[in-house]
Amino acid sequence: MKSTVVMLIAASLVGAYAYAQTRTEQEDRVVAKACKADADHLCSGKTGQQMTQCLKTNQAQLSANCKEAVSKLPPKS
Repeated sequence: MKSTVVMLIAASLVGAYAYAQTRTEQEDRVVAKACKADADHLCSGKTGQQMTQCLKTNQAQLSANCKEAVSKLPPKS
C-alpha cells in the first residue's frame, strides 16, 4: 500500500513536469513565429533566455503580434 502511494505521487510529479516542459516549448514556438522579424532587427545574435529578455526589454518597439505573444510569457522563475 505504501509503495503504491509513493508510485502514484512520483507519477503525478513526472506528469506535471512533462506538462510544464511541453507548455514552455509551445510558448517558445509561438513567440519565435510571431517575433522573427522583431528578433532579427532588435535582438540579433541573442538566443534562448537572452532573446526573451531582449524582446521584453524592447516591448514598446515590437510589432503587435510579437508584443501580444511576449506579453503572454510567464515571468522568469
